[in-house]
Amino acid sequence: MKFPPFVHSFPAPAVLIGCGTINHPNIITCSWFGTVCSEPPMVSVSVRKPRFSYHLIHETREFTANLPLRSQIDIIEYCGTKSGRDVDKFKKLGLTAVPCPPLENAPMIAECFLVLACKVTQTLELGSHDIFIAEVVSIHGDEKAILPNGRPDPCPSEQVVYLNGKYWSLTEIQDRVYQK
Repeated sequence: MKFPPFVHSFPAPAVLIGCGTINHPNIITCSWFGTVCSEPPMVSVSVRKPRFSYHLIHETREFTANLPLRSQIDIIEYCGTKSGRDVDKFKKLGLTAVPCPPLENAPMIAECFLVLACKVTQTLELGSHDIFIAEVVSIHGDEKAILPNGRPDPCPSEQVVYLNGKYWSLTEIQDRVYQK
């Protein structure tokens, strides 16, 4: 059987995108987020033009990618269903917007365990969404989350993904490391 083209049937990380400024911060939950390059480290996030956050990212040319934990599912859902035009999400949720050096504007969420500071290098206009491609200029996180190789631990068992209109958690299939 042949099906029509559709991309919503693949899991995508639920990430809290911090945008705006420290004085006027905003958060949007995005599941269309991912790695696009390793050298330099770059990510992308897709946002619809009508979204309040789109204009904030477009104006400042920066955002933070805040990785929430499973225990923060209420924050993930709220920020994905409420507009920053209508509500101050930081205030409503009791979250703390803090500077994210070296970014000049975009706030990070102090309550998130790992944050990527991102500077937009390109915007691709596609269709329903535009893609912001950004260089990761720094990573902020808990000192306890450093792996032996010096990289931050992304805590995969605590991350949340979005799939077919629902949020899911990740669990390890087996304790193996790919050997080249």
